[in-house]
Amino acid sequence: MIFAAYFLGFIFYSFLGWIWETTYCSITAKHFINRGFLNGPIIPIYGLGAVMVMLAVNAFGGHLLQKEAFDINIITILLVFFGGMILATLLEYSAAVILESLFHLKLWDYSENKFNFQGKICLRSSLFFGLLSVIFIMVIEPLTTTVTTQIPDMVIYIAVGIICAVLAVDITITLSSLLKLNDRLHAAEELINTRVGNTLVEAAKIRDNLHEKIEERMDENLLVSRLHYQIRRMAKAYPGSISLKHNEIWERLKNQLNKPAK
Repeated sequence: MIFAAYFLGFIFYSFLGWIWETTYCSITAKHFINRGFLNGPIIPIYGLGAVMVMLAVNAFGGHLLQKEAFDINIITILLVFFGGMILATLLEYSAAVILESLFHLKLWDYSENKFNFQGKICLRSSLFFGLLSVIFIMVIEPLTTTVTTQIPDMVIYIAVGIICAVLAVDITITLSSLLKLNDRLHAAEELINTRVGNTLVEAAKIRDNLHEKIEERMDENLLVSRLHYQIRRMAKAYPGSISLKHNEIWERLKNQLNKPAK
């Protein structure tokens, strides 16, 4: 039952993280952006961060966890804030390193933010994680605990089993596609160069000023049609992402996919 409780907590807070990022990024971009590394409506870094904070609270002082929502204690707030900030920042840095090492991809870059480290973490993001920790642990968690204790154990086990199966499939599809990301970008790059080169040679015989238009059209059509859905979804979900190996074609793909609808 303990594993089921933490797992459902992971899913729940991952879902809240998805809601937050999708809402914020959609409002900022003025069009809908479905954020997230996975296909499902979750962003695991939020769920992992929340579970890590809960484990730390239970390990180093279960009495710190509030029994009632909005039961305010300044010492507890500060401990949860700084503890959550440190744990979540370490998690965010680790996630960035793993993404760059395995997929040669940067989904976020804080290089332009003050007090950043290697563009992977920054003070503003860390403070935000600390605030989220306080809200999750001291306000939302007591409320959800009250609700979940009313649900029969069998229902919880069935829900965990179904969600685990769906999550495993989602992770498998996502990782399988992203592990081939750079090969697919390279192949698309080669195909575009070959196709565009041949087309421009023919166009040169007709009219010189057609070159740029033909090249742009070929780029757009080939990029969208040749790359796997998962790669296109990732480029659309993270318009600020950077490919460490094939950034030129990655930028073209992002620009095409994130064009406002006419």
